[in-house]
Amino acid sequence: MASDGVLLDARGITKVFGGVRAVDDVSLRVQTGTLHALIGPNGAGKTTLFNTLSGYARPERGTVVFRGTDVTRAPNWQRVRMGMGRTFQTPSVFPELTVDENVRLGVRAYAREAFRLRTPRGEAAAAVDRRVDELLGFVGITGSRERSLAVLSAGTQRLCEIAMSLSTDPALVLLDEPMAGLAESETDRIITVIRDLRERLGLTVLFVEHNMRVVLSLADRITVLDRGKLLAEGTPDDIAANPAVRDAYLGEGVLDHV
Repeated sequence: MASDGVLLDARGITKVFGGVRAVDDVSLRVQTGTLHALIGPNGAGKTTLFNTLSGYARPERGTVVFRGTDVTRAPNWQRVRMGMGRTFQTPSVFPELTVDENVRLGVRAYAREAFRLRTPRGEAAAAVDRRVDELLGFVGITGSRERSLAVLSAGTQRLCEIAMSLSTDPALVLLDEPMAGLAESETDRIITVIRDLRERLGLTVLFVEHNMRVVLSLADRITVLDRGKLLAEGTPDDIAANPAVRDAYLGEGVLDHV
C-alpha cells in the first residue's frame, strides 16, 4: 500500500478505440477506506476506465498503480491476486447454477491458490463451506442459496455477484452500476451492502452509479467524467455545487431536493 494512503493511483489514462478517445488523459486516486463514486453521462468512459483499472483493457498511455505496485501491464487475474475485486454492468454470474454454486466456484478457486498442497483435504473443504456461508450471510441471500439464479431477481443476482467478488479477499472492490434497473427496495439492500463493505469488512469501494441522490448520500469523494475527460472531482458538496457538472450531467433542478 502506498505510504500516503492512496490504494489505487491511475495517472494520465488514455484508451482509444479506432479514432475515438474513450478515456482521454484521466487521472484518479482512490484513498484507502473510502467509498469513491465515478459518475458521468452515458458514453462518458466510465466502464472503459474501469476496464483499464481492473486489467480487462490496456491503456495506450498512462499508468495504474495498485497497493504501491505498477500494474499497468498486469492481466486482470494478477490484479485479483493482489486484492482487486470487480463486478460488471450486467452481472457476471452463471444463471443456470444455484446461488450457492456460484459463490462456491469463486471460493474454491481462491482456496486452491491459498491452500495449495499444505492443508488436508477435509480441512480445506470445511474452510470453503465456512467461507461460502460467511459471504452469503454478509450480502443477505442465505435463504436463496439453493435456488437457481435464473429465477431470482436482478437484485439478488447483483448481491450474488458481489459475494463472488469478495471470495478472493479483496482490498478494493470496483462495482460497475450495481443498482442499475433495480426496484427501490433492492437498491436499498445494495446501498446497505456497499456501506457494510467498508464498515464491517474495512474495504475500499470504487463504484459507478447514475442515481445522484444515492451517490451524494453514499460517496466520500466523487469523480466526474464527460466525453472521456475528467470534468471534476471533489466531495459530494463540491460536486453538487459545481456549475460545470450541472451543465454537463446533472441538469437543471436535479439536485434541488437532494
